[in-house]
Amino acid sequence: MTTHPLLPGVTLALGLDHPAYRQYLSEWREEAASEADNGVTAASICLQAAWIDLVLEGKLCHDWLSVMEDLLADANRPIAYSLEYSKRLHKFEAQYLQSTVHAIHARWWIGTLTKPGSVDHGLFGGMILAKKSPDGLIYDGDISKTILRHRMKAELSMSALMGAQILCKADLLSDSLCTELSTSLCDPLKVPPLGYMASEQFRLATLRVLEREEQFPVGIGEHIEACAGGLKHGWGDFPMASKVDAYMGTQKRISRDKPIHSPLVACHVGVLSAKVVEVAKRQQIEDRLAAYARSLANNPMEIPAFQMRDIPIPFGASLTPIEAICASSLIASCRSGKTS
Repeated sequence: MTTHPLLPGVTLALGLDHPAYRQYLSEWREEAASEADNGVTAASICLQAAWIDLVLEGKLCHDWLSVMEDLLADANRPIAYSLEYSKRLHKFEAQYLQSTVHAIHARWWIGTLTKPGSVDHGLFGGMILAKKSPDGLIYDGDISKTILRHRMKAELSMSALMGAQILCKADLLSDSLCTELSTSLCDPLKVPPLGYMASEQFRLATLRVLEREEQFPVGIGEHIEACAGGLKHGWGDFPMASKVDAYMGTQKRISRDKPIHSPLVACHVGVLSAKVVEVAKRQQIEDRLAAYARSLANNPMEIPAFQMRDIPIPFGASLTPIEAICASSLIASCRSGKTS
């Protein structure tokens, strides 16, 4: 069974792709391969293209590991962007050699699929330990000097999960390290339980790797319910009513932003629902998840892009490989009866 922490509850296997997304995914992958031939790629692109290989072909049919070794390495350190890719980013050529937790995990994950017997887990584990901060968390403090209070909580919990997976495979998770990582990840002053679905699911997944699931904060059901506010179907990553921009103003500036549903967020919710204690509330979440999957099955292309306030220009793409794969997984689960 092939899974990835960025796709919670999704099994990457042949036939997962929904017919509505098949051409899009195929064209996206071939564009990624063509760009890589010209030296233009990034760790995130290789990773998504590998996912597409798995759902379209059932195996890796492009040599993404060689692409990463040739274009996304600096003295054996996995890096996030190729030189040619960095030239497309504004004033980024001087700083593109970033060995991020995500880049390290992407290289490690694709390596374990391509050449499992050749992966030096200890080497990757050492890279992760070098990212461990004195505050007990794992993140890219060497790249971004943003103070802990202002770092994105999803970054902190995602990096913790990716780091824990590698350290576990490298047999570097001592009992004391597990306790330190889990305690820091659940410290409300470091990673407060703010109700972001992605952040909370990454936190839960990390605690499971560390075998410290009992430390997961209580009350996730209320947060899930709040993230459904203002939406006919599904959930947003966070409740719009709680959104505040600390630098560009407060509630007034963002009061016209609209919540949007997301297949990826629904997958996060699907995993988190197991931590809802109240049976009736958990059933309501499962029913809404099944209804959302049916809605996607009937209208697979109705995945909205985020818009800022009343500006009629999408802030990013609506359909991405991540959303297409998550939507396909939800639809497949609905048809098999797993979400009903």
